[in-house]
Formats: sequence, structure tokens, C-alpha cells
Amino acid sequence: MKKHCIYIITDSNRLYLEVGYCKDVFLKLHEIEQADGPLFSSAPKFNRIIYSEELPSFEAAQKRVDEIKHFTRMQKERLIRKHNPNWLNIIQRSAPHTKKAVVYA
Repeated sequence: MKKHCIYIITDSNRLYLEVGYCKDVFLKLHEIEQADGPLFSSAPKFNRIIYSEELPSFEAAQKRVDEIKHFTRMQKERLIRKHNPNWLNIIQRSAPHTKKAVVYA
């Protein structure tokens, strides 16, 4: 059985909320973070997935995305705060392997 996920993503200032569908939330966050360039220069920089939900079928996922897209801002915030009161990124990212840490003894 394949996973069908919906998510809500936001920027660091919590000004924009974007609802979407994907099969892999980790991959989607990586794609969104890598979306730099001239086409996206004025677009908000989404960097946190703050809500996700797994559904059994594609049809159910699309129906839920449409339902949440029609929510008001207040309804979306209530849904997020119910599961993630501090709006923290629910996807824990590991540090890139190219970064080196400096340790002072």
C-alpha cells in the first residue's frame, strides 16, 4: 500500500501557509528548500512542514487537500496548533555531510 500524504508548509515568519499533496514528505521538503533561482526570487521561502497527515488513497488525499484549501486562515491555524502548538518543523533534518563542526575544548 502506497502512502498518500498531505502537508501544510510555512515560511520562517509564518506569513504564508501552503497546502499540498505528496507521497514522500522528506523529499518534498528537500525539493522546496532547493527551489532557488530567478523564478522564485520574490516568492516566500518555505522552510517548515508544520502539519502532515497520511491518508489511505489518492482520492481521499485530494479531497482532504481541497477541504483544507477552503479553510480560512484561522481554521488552518487551529488545525496546526491542535497537533503542533509551537509550529515547529515536524521533519527532523540531519545536518548535511559537507558541513564541518568546530569544537572548542
